Amino acid sequence: MPPAPEMEPDCARLACVALTFDDGPSPASEALLDDLDAAQVKATFFVVGEQVGSWPGSLRRAAAEGHAIGNHSFTHPALGTATPAQVRDELTGGEDAIEEVTGVRPALVRPPFGSYNAAVRSFGRALVLWDVDTGDWDHHDPAQVLDRVEDGVRPGSIVLMHDAEEQRQTLAVVPQLIRNLRDAGYTLVTVPELLVPAVPTPGTAYRNRDSAIRPVDHPRPWDTEPPSADEDTDTAVAGTVLWRYPTGAPTGPAEAENVEEGLRPGECRNTLPPLAEDTPAFALRNVTGHAVEIHDRPDCGHLTVVLTPGGEGHDVLRSFRVR
Repeated sequence: MPPAPEMEPDCARLACVALTFDDGPSPASEALLDDLDAAQVKATFFVVGEQVGSWPGSLRRAAAEGHAIGNHSFTHPALGTATPAQVRDELTGGEDAIEEVTGVRPALVRPPFGSYNAAVRSFGRALVLWDVDTGDWDHHDPAQVLDRVEDGVRPGSIVLMHDAEEQRQTLAVVPQLIRNLRDAGYTLVTVPELLVPAVPTPGTAYRNRDSAIRPVDHPRPWDTEPPSADEDTDTAVAGTVLWRYPTGAPTGPAEAENVEEGLRPGECRNTLPPLAEDTPAFALRNVTGHAVEIHDRPDCGHLTVVLTPGGEGHDVLRSFRVR
């Protein structure tokens, strides 16, 4: 008798978590694929188009072994500050490179740095972000990877890691990470499996499973379209900035959001302080007709990125200022 078909995990019932890896393929990808195969875990790879030509075998293997493949652009720029033409070239180039090797055009996009704007949203692909950032690219410390996942993970989480060549040290901890998650009762799945029964919607950003199952009648000011700068007058407010941060609450909403209105150019606004160490506010949407500066220190003390109208920034966010 033929073997019975494998059943997809039911993430409505199970505590599912999706491991995701950005910036590959690279020479480090093969060892990672070996570890995932040994653990019988399927992950999601967001690959950079210009890397694909150098290591097509790793991408071909990842697809053949059942891992989900997503587009991470062609050259890894911050798309939130890119023009519509640049966005189109970057995302189309990434898709072309993936399709040439795998034969399949990816349905998912992870914008580099979590930075995107209206042009990225209108490209026609679902955007996959994350709610657990291991910070592996920054500290290169395997112990910190384990600690950050343990501290931040919850059912439905999307975990961000990288499989670039310089991440070999942190990638070596993946087998232990898998054991830790399984010991804690988690089931490891791909991002598409995590979101079922929801079908990823083009232009919608998903940070975790909760993002996919939010009731359709939930008010979503996050999707408000920004005005143009010429709608301002000398006395008018510049517009609105929306920001969110994780609450870490075991019950109730996993995130809180705030609408900052009455903004004027040059005025600095702080977000709420983090609820725990290394728990930053993680998303800000610019619904103004102006550029908005994001700072990773209070009182606009250290500029990290500038968002164009409609753009969104992620990760460390302590204060912001409308230009």
